Amino acid sequence: MQRRDIIKLTAASAVTFGVLDTLWKSSTAASKKTAQVSIDWTNQIAKSTPFTFGSNDYEILSPERAADRTFQNHIQQLGIKLIRIHHAQLCDRWTDAATKTWNVAKIKAGYDASYPHKPTIIQNLPGWPKWMVQSKDGLLDKSEYDNYATLCAQLVEILNRRLQKKVIYWEPLNEKEVSYDKAWKLDELWIIYNKVAKAMKAVDPQIKIGGPALTWDNPKRLEAFLRACKPNVDFISWHRYGSKDAKQPTDGIMSYTPNYARQVKDFRAIAKKYIPERPVPLLLGEYNINYLWTSGETRQHNHIGAVWFASVMKHLADAGVDMATSWHLKDGIYGMIDPKNQLRPPATIFAWANKYLIGAVMHTTSDHPFVEALAVQKQDGKRSLLLINKSYQSVRLSLQSKRSLTQSKNLQILSLNANGVTTKSVNSAVLKQPLLLSSYSVTLLLNNT
Repeated sequence: MQRRDIIKLTAASAVTFGVLDTLWKSSTAASKKTAQVSIDWTNQIAKSTPFTFGSNDYEILSPERAADRTFQNHIQQLGIKLIRIHHAQLCDRWTDAATKTWNVAKIKAGYDASYPHKPTIIQNLPGWPKWMVQSKDGLLDKSEYDNYATLCAQLVEILNRRLQKKVIYWEPLNEKEVSYDKAWKLDELWIIYNKVAKAMKAVDPQIKIGGPALTWDNPKRLEAFLRACKPNVDFISWHRYGSKDAKQPTDGIMSYTPNYARQVKDFRAIAKKYIPERPVPLLLGEYNINYLWTSGETRQHNHIGAVWFASVMKHLADAGVDMATSWHLKDGIYGMIDPKNQLRPPATIFAWANKYLIGAVMHTTSDHPFVEALAVQKQDGKRSLLLINKSYQSVRLSLQSKRSLTQSKNLQILSLNANGVTTKSVNSAVLKQPLLLSSYSVTLLLNNT
C-alpha cells in the first residue's frame, strides 16, 4: 500500500455513491417488512478456497515482532493460509545501499521468524530501492532497468535456492502505474516488468510471476499491461479500497461492496480476451474500507468493519476470485490484529470464513438491498450459511431454501454485532420462522451433523 493522498474514484464508484439515496429509501422501506433470502443448495456458482480469505503482512521485516508467539498463534488460529508480504520500503529495508545487494542475514531472520504454520506466500517487491537512479517522481532511469531485473532475480535465488523457502508467487511491482501513466510512460513500466519476469524465471522456472498490482481496478491499464506483457503473466493483481473519506456515510461504503464481484468478472473477461489459451488467476492484493491512512477512519476496527469485510468476502466468493489478501494483518490503523496483539472484530469474520466457508459456493438471492447471504457446502457435506445485515436497522428475515441447511434437530448460530460475539445451539425448527438480524450484524448458521 502506497502512502497516497489523492486518487480519483472510478466511474463505477461514483455511480454507486450517486444512487445511494435510492438504496437508502429502498433499505428503509424493506426494513418495515419481512425480507426474504433464497438459497439453492443444488446450484453451485463458484468455489471458495483458503486463498479466498488471505491477508497482507509486513511484521516479517522486524524479526523480533514477527517471532511474537501470540501474533503467530493468532494467524494460525484465524486460519490465514495465504499471506502477501508487502511494505512500501521492503527493498530499502532488505538491501544495503553501500553494496547494492540484498542483506541475506536480514531476509533469513525475517523468514525464519515468521509463519510456523507454513502458509502460501506471495512475495511482493514494491519497486526499486531508493539507491537506484530515478526521477523525482520515482520513475526508474533506463540505466537501471537491467539492474532492477538482476536485483529481483537475486532475491529469487536467495529465497528459493539458498534458503530453500520455495516461494511460488512473486509480484515485482506495486502501484507504479499511476505515476508512469501520468508521465505518459506506461510502456516503460511494462518493459521493466518483462525484463524482471524473464530474469526471475531464469533463476527458478517453477515460480509464478504476476502483477501489475494496480492501484485500483482500472480496465484500460490492465489491458495495456496484458497487451505488452501477456507471455510473462502468470496471475493478475489489483487493489481496491472503498473510500478515502472517513465521513462517508456507512450506508455509502456498504452500498459499494457488490462492486467487488463486478471487478472480478470484468478482469476475468479481460484476461480471457488477451490470454484465451490458458486460465490466468486473479489476485485482489489489497482491500479495506479507506485507502487514506491519515483520514482518521476507524470503522475497520469495530463491528461495522466486520460487516463490511463479510460483505466483500461474500461477493469475492460468489465471483470465484482465485486469491484475495486484505490490508492487513497487524497495525494500529488497518490491522485485524492491533499493536497490542488484541483481535479486532474483523478477525472473527476471517476466522469464520477459513473454518466454515471454504467449499462449493451456492446460489443465493435477497429482496433486501442491504441483506446478503453466502451459502457454502463444505467438502465433508456440511453446510454453512452466512447472513449479513448491512443496514442501520434490524431486519426480520425469512429463509427460503431448495433443500435444507440441515437434517439435524440441532443448529448452531454464531452472531457478531455491536454487542460482541455470541454462540448458541437451537432447534433447527427455528428456521421455519422469521429470524431477526440486528443492525450492522453478521450471523452464521451451521449444520452440526
